Amino acid sequence: MTTQIALPEQGIEPGEDVMARARARARARPWLLAWLAFAPVAVLRAGTLAEGDTFWEIRGGLLTLSHQAIPRVDSFTWTVHGKPWTLNSWGFDVVLAVAYRIGGLPAVAWASAALAMMVAGMVLLLARCLGASPQVAGWLLLLGSPLLIEWLSARPQLADYIAVPVLVMLLRRIADGRDRVRSIMAVGILSVGWVNLHAASLLGVVIAGACAVLLLARRASRGNGWWCVAAGAAALAGSLLNPYGLGVLAQAGQVQSAASGLIVEWRAFDPASPMQLSMFITGLTALVLAARRGDAVLTGALGVPAAGSVVVIRFLPFLVLLGLPIIAGALSRTSHPAVLRYARSRRVMFRRCGSAGMAAFAALAALSLTHIGRPDPAIYPVPIVKDIPPRCKVFTSDLLGGFVILQRPDAPVSLDSRFDLYGRQRVLADVRALQGRGNPVSELTGAGCVLVPPTSGLASQLHRDPAWQVRASGAAAILFVRR
Repeated sequence: MTTQIALPEQGIEPGEDVMARARARARARPWLLAWLAFAPVAVLRAGTLAEGDTFWEIRGGLLTLSHQAIPRVDSFTWTVHGKPWTLNSWGFDVVLAVAYRIGGLPAVAWASAALAMMVAGMVLLLARCLGASPQVAGWLLLLGSPLLIEWLSARPQLADYIAVPVLVMLLRRIADGRDRVRSIMAVGILSVGWVNLHAASLLGVVIAGACAVLLLARRASRGNGWWCVAAGAAALAGSLLNPYGLGVLAQAGQVQSAASGLIVEWRAFDPASPMQLSMFITGLTALVLAARRGDAVLTGALGVPAAGSVVVIRFLPFLVLLGLPIIAGALSRTSHPAVLRYARSRRVMFRRCGSAGMAAFAALAALSLTHIGRPDPAIYPVPIVKDIPPRCKVFTSDLLGGFVILQRPDAPVSLDSRFDLYGRQRVLADVRALQGRGNPVSELTGAGCVLVPPTSGLASQLHRDPAWQVRASGAAAILFVRR
């Protein structure tokens, strides 16, 4: 038997490939550490579920899995039962439902933490593409995490926060003339996945269009601008490959019309809020840096959420997610002697402050490990919801309604956070009733139970109404049952 020995290709030393891989691992290691440093933030966010959307989304995903079809009409309420319903995050809801089947709410929280880590990974990858050092990018991401943590809840917006940085990296490749055809195809594929996780993929179309406009405005880059127009067309075509087709356009308008001013994230920018102001300043700083750099893609990608956040604050997270990599790149490239001298003179202070911050995050994350996926006890009364009589029609608030939909699917609710389903007039009428600004006899017609915060005006009215009796009460809610 003859033994053949494979010789290395001509011109390549035997140990060269091994050394190249070792150098690549050495370069990747600091970025991996920067990414892992974000893990305590993701765990801390997963410790408590506070969004009402999360609970009805799980129930919607379970319904989709059990029927092998996306729900077309509402079946969770007694007020709009049977009304056509557009489920604009059906794919994300199925992901949550699969996690829920595997391990209940803790598994849902862990799945959301994994998505939050993907968000952090895309931010760091964009920073790397912009020439940032892993140390600067990692520390900036940690410093910016208090601005982001509230937005990293178990909601389909997590898909948006992953998709936007990926889209920006693809658009930069297209504008730079690198592998344009494949990058445009990747934009279309990204949009298909994005729209079926969350219908906000139309934001990608707007960002691509803004980048194209800025490139076309420059005579030297008009050719690149037309390629970005093609990318925008691919994003639009991909966004239309969803179960509702053009219906996602109308549904987006319905959501904005019904939720504007009522849901926190749909409110206008408030400069008096330190958190909102910090996010806005971060984005504007990055926007100035991108414009000075002459990068049309980064300028356009930041300009869209900067303008949008003035109208509704749900765009503020994008300013931070895109702004931090740009700032990290600028800081990493700086060579101003005064800046470098200051940084060197404060190395010990930076190291100690950073270590203290990491220790604080780690301690809070360790506490969260004891109650991963717990519904926020200040909002959701788990024992009281169990006391709702079977099949009782429940009048409740939007936050509590979503929780009842998951925990007690046999008890239809009057309201949850799907404001586009109910319409603005019905939502406002329920808000007035909760505040006690109405006649409970007419407002509660058809309801057999009332589950509301104990401090609400409606709770005060029902305490004095002989037609209702208290079934259970707690710090988060009180349950009335019709006599």
